[in-house]
Amino acid sequence: MLRSKLLTRSVPLWLVLLLLICVVGSALALTIVTSVERIGLWQRFVASPHFTVTELSTTIKGLNRVDVKVALRNTDTATHSANVTVQLLDTNGDVVAEAFQLTGDVAGNSDWSYVFTFKEKSIAKSYDSVLVIVKQLT
Repeated sequence: MLRSKLLTRSVPLWLVLLLLICVVGSALALTIVTSVERIGLWQRFVASPHFTVTELSTTIKGLNRVDVKVALRNTDTATHSANVTVQLLDTNGDVVAEAFQLTGDVAGNSDWSYVFTFKEKSIAKSYDSVLVIVKQLT
């Protein structure tokens, strides 16, 4: 008889404890969300110490094609090279399309330019802004 009363009183306690653990676990799972935030400095450019972006132009060539022209200047007197990445971002800042190009050796006080062509279905509708990242290699 005593054992029967103990079990009937213990089961609701364990049930409440289990329910509490489930609620707390679900709340933590819903609140711990890591979101990627991309920050573009210098008017949407992330530049290297010796390269400056001298031109950035975007041309929509139809619903499925966007061209982005990037021109750089090596402001140093020495020869440098870089990796230039262009990202098309949507209104939330998420990457819609991405392309990169190596500059090769750019002599001191010289210019480099390249036209990045993005061909995807309805890309002209889905992108909102352009982010240029210049990572100096040498």
